[in-house]
Amino acid sequence: MPLTPYISELLYRYDCVIIPEFGAFLTKRISAQIDTDQQLFTPPKKILSFNPQLQHNDGLLCNHIAEIEKIPYAQAIELVHEAVTSFKDTLK
Repeated sequence: MPLTPYISELLYRYDCVIIPEFGAFLTKRISAQIDTDQQLFTPPKKILSFNPQLQHNDGLLCNHIAEIEKIPYAQAIELVHEAVTSFKDTLK
């Protein structure tokens, strides 16, 4: 099961999305900037980073999957666990 759509949706609303037993995606907001010398406007943006040390399940991702897919929370945890196992196998 691909987790990408769920993670993407959550990153629009939250600054941190933890993938249990794998790591966390973190975002940092950068404000809009105006360079009057060069007459440039840079719109606001988010910078994405990954921290493999944040692995504790905070429930955000699993709750979101359970809600969207209309499945029990325990089943969502199992789906995430299977996806993480697949990620780790691919990375090896």
